[in-house]
Amino acid sequence: MNVDARGPGACAPHPPAAGRLVVAVALLDLEPHPHPGSPSHADLPSDVGSRSDPGSPSGPDGRPATGPRVLAARRQEPSAYAGMWEFPGGKVEPGESEHEALARECREELDVEIEIGPPLGEVDLASPGWVLRVWFGRITRGRPRLVAHDALRWLGAAELDDVPWMPADGPLVDRLRDVLASPTPLDWS
Repeated sequence: MNVDARGPGACAPHPPAAGRLVVAVALLDLEPHPHPGSPSHADLPSDVGSRSDPGSPSGPDGRPATGPRVLAARRQEPSAYAGMWEFPGGKVEPGESEHEALARECREELDVEIEIGPPLGEVDLASPGWVLRVWFGRITRGRPRLVAHDALRWLGAAELDDVPWMPADGPLVDRLRDVLASPTPLDWS
């Protein structure tokens, strides 16, 4: 996404004008991970991630990561945003629903099919009239691979601050942390 947020607290209660909507997905891996390297349908293959970030399910202190995780993707371009992390997604095309756009963007950016769950939230963007809406999702087919990004990483609640988030995604990270850390499962219905 080549957009910026106005900052924390910029949540928008109004619908965006047609053609001014950006959608993204917080892809969750809801399986528990009791041991580093434990198998999961959503574990990243060994070739995904940067040299310093192999996408390991272990935490930053070397202990096993537990609980749900979210997939973060590191941007390559434009140069102003290269190296920043985001939720995968993009602009809603004319005639396309938000859910259709999310599914298309995940196929294009990650080569996966997804199921879309409840919304995480929305943020007004720096460009007047533009809105970012982020939904929860989970992978139903495929394994994430590097297509549009230079690294992918699964992050647990305690790891969300380990990466520099895109300004547009940053305001929703605290909400995401609450969901990931909650003992109550996310209502997917």
